[in-house]
Amino acid sequence: MLALMKRLTNSVFGKLVVMVIVVGMAFFGVDTIVSQIRGGLGANLAQAGSRGFDATDLDRRVETVLRNMNATSEKPVTKTEALENGMIDQIFESESARINILGYGASLGLKPSTEAILAQTRSIEAFQNPLTGELDGTILRQRLQQLGFTLNEFEEQVGDDLTIATMQVAATSAVSAPKVFSDLQVEYFGEARNVSWFLYDPLKNSPPADPTAEEVKAYYDANLEKLKQPERRGVDVLRMSAEDFLGEVDVTDQEVATIYEATKSERFSDPDQRTYAELTFDNRDAAREAFGLLAGGGDPSTVRGALSNQLKTARAAEVADETLRDAMFGAGKQSGAMFGPREVGGRWVVARLISVQPGPVKPLEEVAEIIRGELGGERAQLVFTAKMERLDEVLAAGYDLEQIATDLKLPVFSLLPVDASGTTEKGQRIGLLNEAPEALAQAFRLGQGELTSRFDTPTAIFVASTREIVPPSTPAFEEISDDVKAYLVAEKASSAALEAVNSMTDRLDAAELTFEAAATSVGEPIETLPAAMTRSTANQAGIPGPIQQAMFSTPLGKAVNLPTGTPNVFVVLKVDSVERPSPESVAGIAQEISTAISNTLGQDLAQALQAEIAATLKVRTNKGSLETYKRTIAEPQ
Repeated sequence: MLALMKRLTNSVFGKLVVMVIVVGMAFFGVDTIVSQIRGGLGANLAQAGSRGFDATDLDRRVETVLRNMNATSEKPVTKTEALENGMIDQIFESESARINILGYGASLGLKPSTEAILAQTRSIEAFQNPLTGELDGTILRQRLQQLGFTLNEFEEQVGDDLTIATMQVAATSAVSAPKVFSDLQVEYFGEARNVSWFLYDPLKNSPPADPTAEEVKAYYDANLEKLKQPERRGVDVLRMSAEDFLGEVDVTDQEVATIYEATKSERFSDPDQRTYAELTFDNRDAAREAFGLLAGGGDPSTVRGALSNQLKTARAAEVADETLRDAMFGAGKQSGAMFGPREVGGRWVVARLISVQPGPVKPLEEVAEIIRGELGGERAQLVFTAKMERLDEVLAAGYDLEQIATDLKLPVFSLLPVDASGTTEKGQRIGLLNEAPEALAQAFRLGQGELTSRFDTPTAIFVASTREIVPPSTPAFEEISDDVKAYLVAEKASSAALEAVNSMTDRLDAAELTFEAAATSVGEPIETLPAAMTRSTANQAGIPGPIQQAMFSTPLGKAVNLPTGTPNVFVVLKVDSVERPSPESVAGIAQEISTAISNTLGQDLAQALQAEIAATLKVRTNKGSLETYKRTIAEPQ
């Protein structure tokens, strides 16, 4: 046989066959298989010690993450979108870190017992029988099937979670904050201070003199660059939304009436009232027995042994217990719906829905315009979708903005020249540009007449083009002399006020002036806190952050000044007292602080453990196989 193969490969035909086989192997990914064998990873994408995961494991994890995200997201994320935004790589790194810990645990012989896995499974409420509260094998299998897990895969997942939890607990369970750390924090958070302050307006009685014309001109000449106006651009904007096409759709009275008849009971009626029997028992067994009787159609009045047996009629908003409300008033709940047994306040509650009394329905005339508007909006959205496709076509064809607007039958908004922030020379901001700041930013990067990309927002689509470019320049002195004068006056006032308040605080610190005399000299009363405050109570009292910072950073007896929200008005503040925490306050916060420090140290130790594991046990990865998996997502199947 070997001799036959050797003779075959020596022939021209045989060499051709070998070449075809080699090319075929390369085409079907045998190079990837060879690289896996050489790396010792087999089919795994990543491996640490004896633990690893393959493409199937990664895909299951991706599906789980996306399912959990999309359950609460208004806009579901597809697997393709997850690949494009880098989420697949993030999940791969997360799973690699996970097997790193599991591989290290396996090297130590750490493995949860069957009893531990079973106890954990029993504690999961989603797998419990609602009547008995015990683990239900049928429910477990149904839930796992919904999640795409086999029983063995689920048991392995639970075991892995227990392993990781055990290692984290082992690293942090014996951590206790050193007393020296706790004492420092107690002193810091328990320290109480009181302060006094008064307001000071240095320019109140002596505003700065108006500058002369020569001073204004000199200020202008010295600040030409500072006074320069930025580049501005006149931008044309096309804005397209579904509302633009409401005039192109029709909604007939018959359509409105049809929708009204089909949805009036759900949408246009007042909340219904429901009558249900609610029974309470002192033990679960009695409640379970009553539940079986009622579920089988038994008369609630015949149930024996109930602590209370009430027939209640209410609207949903009147039922305080959320679980009971969902059971009696939830979507699709009809007569005969059951609730319980459920423990509430030490009693076991069972309920059965007896009847539903619909609320009064609003007349058609009252809601017709609501229906017309909704249906018109839906049809306008369809037109909008078609226009979006047409917009892409004309953009690809090279139409200018006016041609696009004509084709789509939309207006073009020609805006005044604005700077890169969307502000005109007069300081006005244009609201239309606030809707799509990315379009304005791109318009500033493009040349005159060039179209921006299409920018989509939640409510509209924007395309813009620069109509004109106003280069940066400093206006002539005659045009802005009044503004220049105002700048100079404000600058002088600010300098004079700052110099005056700094001089006052310097004199206070040098004991040349008492705090009381300083307040009297400016005609302001001295205010003080009603009592000394800690950092916590100062924050709770709503004391502004800068005042708090000054309170607890300024030495006892020293004065500081702080700006207020009013120009050239300051707070002059002095620390009157610094009180160490009392024994009572220490007792109240010491345990809380010690626990917080212990938790922080525990987190640091957990991070150190992860770093040590990563250094001790390297994760080997197969990037080629990962890229192959990504291609299965990116390429159409």
